[in-house]
Amino acid sequence: MKYRCYIIEDEISGNKRGQKRIFWTIILTISICFIEFIGGIIAKSNALIADAGHMLTDSATLFICYFAFLISGQKADSNKTYGYFRAEILASLINSGFLILLSLYIIYSAIKRYNDPVQIDGVMMFVISSVGLIANIIGLLLLRNYISNLNVRAALFHIVGDTIFSFGVVIGAILIIFTGIMFIDSILSVVIGGVILFNAIKLVKSATDILMESVPSDLKINEIILDIKTNIEGIKDIHDVHIWSISSGIYIFTAHIVTDRSLLAESDKIISNVSLLLKEKYNIKHTTIQVETESLLSCR
Repeated sequence: MKYRCYIIEDEISGNKRGQKRIFWTIILTISICFIEFIGGIIAKSNALIADAGHMLTDSATLFICYFAFLISGQKADSNKTYGYFRAEILASLINSGFLILLSLYIIYSAIKRYNDPVQIDGVMMFVISSVGLIANIIGLLLLRNYISNLNVRAALFHIVGDTIFSFGVVIGAILIIFTGIMFIDSILSVVIGGVILFNAIKLVKSATDILMESVPSDLKINEIILDIKTNIEGIKDIHDVHIWSISSGIYIFTAHIVTDRSLLAESDKIISNVSLLLKEKYNIKHTTIQVETESLLSCR
């Protein structure tokens, strides 16, 4: 019987340039978030405040991404054998909880404003939302070369979404200026607040699934088992299969593989072939595989 464990090492790239780009994107996003929030209060525009809230979701995502870069330098030790990757998930839960409360407040305020409309400064709304739109475009340009990193890609998609919403607020401001229809602001606020709520709930679900060590949503355990049994020679059966995530994009695989006694001498080859298949096809880089015979299985 052979046993081999592939130990986790640094998984997230420590690329210093990418880390600096994320840092400056965070500073830019938080700054514009603050400007839009203050501008929304002055212009009496809930849509601006909602867009500031949506930019806050981007800031949270970027912070988690930046945090992932920082903790990648923390080595696993005898106490925390998997390292500090789960800290990213804890941060996600805290951020998403805050964002859920924020989105509910935005929606409540928008509905209240719809029933009791106020005069909105459309010009200021236009100027501030245009600044937000430009800031989002700059953020996209800063991160565009780092889309290969899963965390950066997630942050980039959030900024793309916020760019679209910022553009929508700009158009809304123009409509308010030329038509004087104030409830446009409330409609935009409800839409943006709803999107924040939807994304925050998804974030909670994803973080909870990781903490519960569920099979990652992009992997199908039965398909992987069939793939291994079909494509790797010498495997008669595979059982006690577990797949879970340490953090976003970091997958762990453990399994017991049954083979003939005559093939026990080739256990290293079987393990290597299984590990290679999992790495190349499913991006599972950390495996713990035990090879055993049917006679050993029957003793249990």
